[in-house]
Amino acid sequence: MRIHLLAESSPNPVLTAVMAELAGHHDVAVHDATTMPEAYGREPGLPEPPDVVLLKSRSLRAREVARTAERAGSLVVNSPAATTAALDRAATAEALDRAGVPAPRSWSFPALRALARAGNGAGGGAEDGAALPWPLVLKSRTSSRRDLVRLVSSRAELGELLPEWGEEPVVAQEFADNDGFDIKVWVIGADLSAARRRSALESVDKSADELLDPTGLPADWTRAARNAGAALGLQLYGVDLLISGGRPVVVDVNPFPGFRGAAAPADSLLRFLSTLAATRMVTA
Repeated sequence: MRIHLLAESSPNPVLTAVMAELAGHHDVAVHDATTMPEAYGREPGLPEPPDVVLLKSRSLRAREVARTAERAGSLVVNSPAATTAALDRAATAEALDRAGVPAPRSWSFPALRALARAGNGAGGGAEDGAALPWPLVLKSRTSSRRDLVRLVSSRAELGELLPEWGEEPVVAQEFADNDGFDIKVWVIGADLSAARRRSALESVDKSADELLDPTGLPADWTRAARNAGAALGLQLYGVDLLISGGRPVVVDVNPFPGFRGAAAPADSLLRFLSTLAATRMVTA
């Protein structure tokens, strides 16, 4: 089987180990999407499209390349459409709502300044005058490594963000009361692992993660995580849960994360890809 990994730069140690292991049994390649031709797998003289494309990169260019491979017959994981939806927090909120996945109410604004100008209210687009439920968690609409994620308790605090973030498209998310910890869930096909981590609103330290036994997770936690991925069409993803009022609430979905905090992610990825290989052989 021909497997290509599309990454923005050198893959992390987990993916490096997986690709090295796969190279003993399959034809594998790792590509920086910025160097790939736009008609990847389609123009005469270019390599045939691979059987499987792993879309790790989040860049628009990578998604365009992956979409071309998909049209040419490659199986792309995660699909470009699913990746694009998951990177857009407004689209994610809509998908979760349609699927009945528990998540905070949220409102989308074309820029943080638009939220600041919305008077004292926000509805679907800040038109209905309903009072904003302070505090709010403000997030960049597009998920990225350097995005805005900030708990803001008042309009005065919001105003302090305007010099740096005023033109940033944002999603305002209703704050869910919690114990200060996120439940990080990683899903790799059929495999699921989880850890408890200090909330990203308070710390970015991952070294103190407390791994959780996935077989001991409450059924509603697992169901919320799996349903979030299904709502967006993802197969490789991470979910951030808060436990609010004793129930799980999905506050973020991350397409194809690094999986560094997951339990034995390389083994899970290899099992997942073996399943894909068997499926491709049967359907070929």
